[in-house]
Amino acid sequence: MKRFLTAVLVLLPCLMFGAEPLIPANMVLLRDLKTAHEKNDPQVARLVGKYETAAEKVMQTKAPSVTMKKKLPPSNDKRDYVSLSRYWWPDSTKQNGLPYVRRDGRVNPEIYDYMDIENGDRMVNAVELLSTLYYITGNESYAQHCARYLRTWFTDRKTGMNPNMVFAQFIPGRTTLRGTGLLDGRRFARALCFSQLIEGSGAWTPSDRQALKAWARAYCYWYENSTQGQLEHQAKNNHGLWYDITHLMLLAYLDEREAAAGVIKGDIMDKLDSQIAADGSLPEELARTLSLHYSTFVMESLTTGNYIARQLGMSIWSMRTKSGKTAARCLDFLFPYYLNPASWPHKQISPFDTKRVAVILYEAGTDLGNTRFVRQAEKVGVDGASTDTSLLPYYKLRKP
Repeated sequence: MKRFLTAVLVLLPCLMFGAEPLIPANMVLLRDLKTAHEKNDPQVARLVGKYETAAEKVMQTKAPSVTMKKKLPPSNDKRDYVSLSRYWWPDSTKQNGLPYVRRDGRVNPEIYDYMDIENGDRMVNAVELLSTLYYITGNESYAQHCARYLRTWFTDRKTGMNPNMVFAQFIPGRTTLRGTGLLDGRRFARALCFSQLIEGSGAWTPSDRQALKAWARAYCYWYENSTQGQLEHQAKNNHGLWYDITHLMLLAYLDEREAAAGVIKGDIMDKLDSQIAADGSLPEELARTLSLHYSTFVMESLTTGNYIARQLGMSIWSMRTKSGKTAARCLDFLFPYYLNPASWPHKQISPFDTKRVAVILYEAGTDLGNTRFVRQAEKVGVDGASTDTSLLPYYKLRKP
């Protein structure tokens, strides 16, 4: 009876608002995992227990805030998000180092002087972990602490982030507006979406939900209408696609389903049409010093977007652009190099982590009915020791 009541509470928001919430995760696998846990499957019990151990530490930790930064943004407002553009360094030919100059693929360690990106990641990881564990187990403690993290970062009047990213990935000494910093916001959109998994809990009140929705609406308006948002929307590389995927997640959280479908059929397909070459490569990413990484980063964006597309009855992998191109063609191009990264003929100044491709290949393979992709996903597997919540539904792909 207790489990039945828990299931009803978790599903209550879906019944109230007419449809299951749109989450950037494989909800079929997540539901299967939940069912297996309820049936006391020993493999699943051990795996979930590992994540619960990780959650204990998270629940004992102070929730991070955008105000916990070492350096202020140019606005001097602690509630404004700020991060340093990671590949920009002091100009050694200038006494004061300004303006900074670009060294593609080489991370400036000064990024750690701006704590918002690190603290934001901690918040998102906590929200995703705790909300998912609440969904699986019904344990109210997870919802209570997830709510604490969400309030502290987004909606608290003293610690909450202002709903803009004007100073994301700023470059010291340069004043020209750039859209690239919006890439940081893709993580926050994930947190908003995953908050829906605790909406059946008494720990997440109607006023909490209303406040977070108001924050998301304000941020989405800024995202769509700001100069920086428009610049990023027009970006011709992975930034443009991640802009659309993030926009899709924001609309999914706001339950703007028609608009979300429009982003998939319009913006994302238009981006793929212009970015994919005839051979399936992504020329903008091939020009980078980490070209296999960034080509795969595009595949990760499409995997994220397709979680939501699938829940809307579409498939980003198989949809055709105006000129007949498909995302699947990109994966066909990359596939031989996923089998043998050393054969990659373009610049890649750091080793490529092949375990990144398991989820991509599994998701695309199951959507497309491509057994080669699925078999390779199973062969590569995901890190069996990892407590990355995004990997939790793929427990059958885990490797020691």
